[in-house]
This record gives sequence, C-alpha cells and structure tokens, in this order.
Amino acid sequence: MRLMKSSRFLLIAGAVAMLTISGCKGKEQTAEVKQEQGMAQQQATPPGHPPTGDQTVTDINKAAHANIKTQKEVSLSPEVKAKWKEVKLDITDASSNSSQVVTITVGNAVTLKPGVKLKVEAFVPDYAISDNKIESRSNEAKNPAVLVELQENDKTVAKGWVFKEFPEFNSYTDARFPMKLVAPGTAKAAQKK
Repeated sequence: MRLMKSSRFLLIAGAVAMLTISGCKGKEQTAEVKQEQGMAQQQATPPGHPPTGDQTVTDINKAAHANIKTQKEVSLSPEVKAKWKEVKLDITDASSNSSQVVTITVGNAVTLKPGVKLKVEAFVPDYAISDNKIESRSNEAKNPAVLVELQENDKTVAKGWVFKEFPEFNSYTDARFPMKLVAPGTAKAAQKK
C-alpha cells in the first residue's frame, strides 16, 4: 500500500515537473517568436524610421496597401469604362454631422460646400493591383472601389480610394468629409435617371 502511494506521488510529481518545464519552454518560444517578429518589422521599415512598437502586422499591411493604391496608374478596359458610369457615395459633413447619398458620374465632380468639390476620378468594379497599375480582374462588382479627389478652392486636399467591401483599406482620409461607397452604377442605371 505504501509502495502504491509512493508510486502515485512520484507519478504526480513527475507530471507536474513535466508540465512546468514544457510551460516555461513554451513561454521562451513565444518570447522568441515575438522578438523575431519585431525584428522582421523593424527590418521592413526604411533606415532611420522609428521602431513600430506594438503595431500589428495587419496595420502595417494596411498602411503599405494604402500607399500603393495612390501611386499606381489606373488602367481599365473600354468594356469596364462603358459599363460602370456612376457611383453612389454616402458623404458625411462632419461640421454639421449630416450625411447624404449622392450619385456622381465618373469623371465629374459635385459641390459639397461653397469652394469644396468632390470629384470621382475612376471606378474599378473588381479592384486588383497588377505590375505597376490598378486594373479590374473582371467586369463584375466583386471588389468595387472608387478613386475620389476632394478639392478646396481648386486645390487637392485629399485623394484616394474608397472600397465598398473593405473600408479598412481606404486610402482616402478626410475627417471633414468621410464617405462610404454605397453602390456602383451601370450605364443602364445612368440612362434611367
């Protein structure tokens, strides 16, 4: 009986020791992984750039994606341009905390306030980055995005992309006139109006 109790005690003590050792090893590995990730993030930043600290990889990817979108040429086929003629944007005026849904023809501008205009430069129904340009993978609204330019007294104050399905990737940021892409409009929809 005493031998059985001693054996159980040793078995339990051994199991606790194993769990403790493996738990410590797991913490060391987690710390090592975090350190490697931090080094990789720092290596990805340009020389002289301040450390990114606790910034997540997702945030870094979003920032990198936003930069790419504003620097690439938009190249759309004649079929895409012919089908997608207008967009509907939900535009908020932060000063009055009011919003309105506005339909804008691609290539045109709408006046938001005296001296302030919003121009729709391009609409891409299935946004994709290929080589050095932005294009549409298809002629269907699978990943719709609109390139907008906010002008004040004929000077550009904000320009960038607004995505319907993935607003976290928007490169257009203006606190005075935030907006959402509500829906694209086709040539048929434009003719009905």
